[in-house]
Amino acid sequence: MDTPARTIVIGGSGYVGAAICRQLVRDGHAVVFTYCRNAAPARALAEELGVSALALDLAAEETIAPVLQKACEALGGLDALVIASGLATAHERAGQPLVPAWHEVAPDAFRRMLAVNVTGPFLACQWAAGRMAPQRRGRMVIIGSIDGVKPVPSPVDYACCKAALVGLVQSLAKDLGRHQILINLIAPGILDGGIAALLSPELHAEYVKHCTLKRVGTPAEIAAWAAFLIGTRNTYVTGQTVILDGGL
Repeated sequence: MDTPARTIVIGGSGYVGAAICRQLVRDGHAVVFTYCRNAAPARALAEELGVSALALDLAAEETIAPVLQKACEALGGLDALVIASGLATAHERAGQPLVPAWHEVAPDAFRRMLAVNVTGPFLACQWAAGRMAPQRRGRMVIIGSIDGVKPVPSPVDYACCKAALVGLVQSLAKDLGRHQILINLIAPGILDGGIAALLSPELHAEYVKHCTLKRVGTPAEIAAWAAFLIGTRNTYVTGQTVILDGGL
């Protein structure tokens, strides 16, 4: 059994983030999670789990440290950080998410995607490391995507961001190891909901066709790995990208 960890989950109201929060609470961990736009679902999840939820937009760099500090104070310290947030597209049409062709991606939209998917996680890890290093222990997990590690059909701007996270984790692991802080990336394939709803039925079918297990994944499967990686049973896995794609 893992020792209970005081954990901040960034993006805890999302499809994968909520599954991670539920898994961690079931395992006895103390959790505070953040949300961006999903205020109503966030409040419902916080009430369901008996935890606190704080608003955080990773694109607003100046708010990251204050919000994480507030979460840390509520927890009474910090043992683990999970970053489950992610922006699949910064484009909309008639109020609905739109994934344009790569040559149609607007510069401002690309900058926002980089801010949420790369700069924000970098700054969050930087802040968390400053709290974990003095205690010489800590765990960090970032939820990436198969789009960042394998040549699969995907939005180019999104794949760029997710590939950047692979380098972030590999490099940080080298520095954080001397403080006994472990950091890893989980790269899911297509899941049965969440941002996968933006993909075409044809792409879903093609994925299942080439997937060894002949199905898409579930958020619970991602949550189980996140729980292991932040737990005390993980003593030697760091700097790794764990690919959960059913054998694509």
